[in-house]
Amino acid sequence: MEQSTVVVASTRRVLAVVPHAPLGDAAEARLRRLRSPADRDDFTAARLLAALVLRAAGVGEAAPADLRQRCETCGGEHGLPLPVFGRHISWSHAAGWVAAGTSRSRLGVDVEAESEVNLADALTPAERTLVAAAANPARAFRRAWTAKEACVKAGVARLDEFAALEVLTGPDALRPVHAGLLLSSRSVPGAIAAAATVEPARWATLGDRGELVPVPDRAVGSPA
Repeated sequence: MEQSTVVVASTRRVLAVVPHAPLGDAAEARLRRLRSPADRDDFTAARLLAALVLRAAGVGEAAPADLRQRCETCGGEHGLPLPVFGRHISWSHAAGWVAAGTSRSRLGVDVEAESEVNLADALTPAERTLVAAAANPARAFRRAWTAKEACVKAGVARLDEFAALEVLTGPDALRPVHAGLLLSSRSVPGAIAAAATVEPARWATLGDRGELVPVPDRAVGSPA
């Protein structure tokens, strides 16, 4: 069965092991508007990682400059990423962490760093109960948040629907499917990432030489 590939790594690791390459005119213009060096590093690392994931999936010499976005409302070069040489692509960055995924079908990927979060506004009543009872409520919240963001990036949810979109079945468990897409998640020291994919997701991180290293294979939402 065809699989999606999803990779999560620290910005520091990506910038250390993935060769830099031009990001393309639109992305470079957005990069120049970012004031924080940390934000610029995250922005760059996410696109470097996305191109690496495409190459690992067999998309020849895919480069960061091949990554394009298009707004469905205004047609501008922002919004959901466009397919690259027939492969769908999604990427995310947050406070020193990046994630990227690719598939032959639509997908969405999101990552969040470990930090204090507001647990109140983005959960259903049932999810609030699950998160409040969790051993690590902040982590349980991030698991839900990243899964909901992944659904948005896959085009099967909207940000203003977060409070009604239910993805948790337990503090450490996602619903297996939403709107026909498989939900999966991985925790790594310092961050959590989630994906919404048509095909099962093969999760990895980056090794010391930029190779893909499998992340432990218990998918949240699947039996242990």
